[in-house]
Amino acid sequence: MLYSHLSDADRYIHETRDQAFLSLLERHGIVSLAELRVLELGCGDGALIRSLAHYGAGLSQVNGIDIDQARASSAHAAYSPAAIAAGDASHLPYRDASFDLALAFTSFSSMTDEAVRTRAATEALRVLRPGGLLVVYDFRMNPTNPVTRPLREADLRDLFGRHVAIERVTLAPPIVRVLGGRLVLCRPLERIPWLRTHLLATVTKESQ
Repeated sequence: MLYSHLSDADRYIHETRDQAFLSLLERHGIVSLAELRVLELGCGDGALIRSLAHYGAGLSQVNGIDIDQARASSAHAAYSPAAIAAGDASHLPYRDASFDLALAFTSFSSMTDEAVRTRAATEALRVLRPGGLLVVYDFRMNPTNPVTRPLREADLRDLFGRHVAIERVTLAPPIVRVLGGRLVLCRPLERIPWLRTHLLATVTKESQ
């Protein structure tokens, strides 16, 4: 089981995130990850790459980049043949139009400098092929982590303009943990938009 190593609460958070993500891809006509060239910005130690492989992505088609050399090395060791690089998302070492799908999961919130965020957004779109999809999943509020900067709807519109579609997802993790991740208790609360703490956004790169 993909998230069997997690607590019930954290498993609920990850599974509902994945359900929202996969549903989004399906709405964009992506029913299989197998042949897609995928890039993850801020891949950390590769947790999302592991999930992508579980959902059918071919690791030889997956690239990841993280500014932390140790975490990038850990991901490289764990998820070969995925190509993992240590580097800055605002200066991507990839050619134009290299990927079908780019993912930034809790990546932009770690960029506290506005200029860095803007460059990273530009770079993410540069390396996508025309018609390719950028998916951003990030928190719009996080009062417990002072070294990050929440990514709000207005921030996404500043970065991507009219091309971005935004939805709120993920029941507030503190609530999920208090409720022990019990489906019967969490699901009804997750239907209340203001209790969802994360944004799931998509940008389709326009054809030239």
